[in-house]
Amino acid sequence: MAIRLSKEKIQAGWQVVKFGEIARNISERVAPLTTDLEVYVGLEHLDPQSLRITRQGVPADVKGQKLRVRPGQIIFGKRRAYQKKLAVTDFDGICSAHAMVLESVPGKIIPELLPFFMQSDMFMDRAVAISEGSLSPTIKWKTLAIQEFPLPPIERQKEIFEVLEKIEENDNILHELIQSTIFIQKVTRQKLLSIDTTTKNSLTTLGYISKIVMGQSPKGSEYLDKPTSKSLPLLNGPTEFGRHNPAPIQYTESITKIAEKSDILFCVRGSTTGRMNVADQGYCIGRGLAAIRGKEKLASTGFVRQILFLVKEKIFEQAKGSGSTFPNISCDALKKWPIRSISVQEQDLITNGLSNLENVLFSLEQKKQLLAKIKQQISTFYLFGLEGVNEH
Repeated sequence: MAIRLSKEKIQAGWQVVKFGEIARNISERVAPLTTDLEVYVGLEHLDPQSLRITRQGVPADVKGQKLRVRPGQIIFGKRRAYQKKLAVTDFDGICSAHAMVLESVPGKIIPELLPFFMQSDMFMDRAVAISEGSLSPTIKWKTLAIQEFPLPPIERQKEIFEVLEKIEENDNILHELIQSTIFIQKVTRQKLLSIDTTTKNSLTTLGYISKIVMGQSPKGSEYLDKPTSKSLPLLNGPTEFGRHNPAPIQYTESITKIAEKSDILFCVRGSTTGRMNVADQGYCIGRGLAAIRGKEKLASTGFVRQILFLVKEKIFEQAKGSGSTFPNISCDALKKWPIRSISVQEQDLITNGLSNLENVLFSLEQKKQLLAKIKQQISTFYLFGLEGVNEH
């Protein structure tokens, strides 16, 4: 794709560069079984749109030749580039052969700017566009190396880098605050809600303090493509549960089991067992979900939700060990799940405290998302100057 700069940008010192002029592909192969290096990083250890590496493995975890990586080099996921996995290393080690190991070529770009350059939407969109293959699209270096991009003069690059570096520093601070808040949530739940076998707390069950409605799927022939006045959104199970509610999958007029607004939607089948969310409206739920709500005068739904946060991983482990090759937790098993007996007054205090932590976490995550948007805007309008660039 040819890039044309405006006369004003050419006069200001802008230039069009091929990616191979500003980055070098390092392809040094290492056998994990014979290397003395102690760190392995796979694509599974990289977080999308983050330059940090917060997880790692060891060479003994993997087989087959891998790539040697050194401090300051960039690991870029060349397979499934749409995942936007890119990070800067601060260690000696090896990484997945499904990545490229890159370093900057000084001259046309300041080395520190290259990771931010590659993290931009313009670069990532181009990387996805040139990927080859359908099941596992992959980028070839020779194709990536000839891709053209606009680039400002060095002095301008230095100014842009200073701003992006400050954003990255703030992003790192937010990341640490988010991780600390998550840790505090986990410790608080364990301290206040866990069964204490040493003091033999009085116990009750999940079924005693909550109502559990297991989903039942309508017949496939009764699913609708469009909603009608009699239909409800149908959920068979979550694909990705975060803070926001899931989008309806289909609609049906053959209403089976109902999740009411504010019910906890809890996944009870498959690899997503234990994931949950809160219903933002009424839903018809299929076999993959249970609707759970607190029983009046015994527990609020908010308190039950905190209990489920505490035990969901153990529920998943029991679902895997239920004797079936497909993880599954039954209604009876959920109802019998032992929990600590806590007075309603104490429940309210615990729920309010944990809800406050959730609000703090949500606020931090919102700030982090805002920083990411600002970073992309700076890349679009200042690093690439797209208002004065034409692509043909």
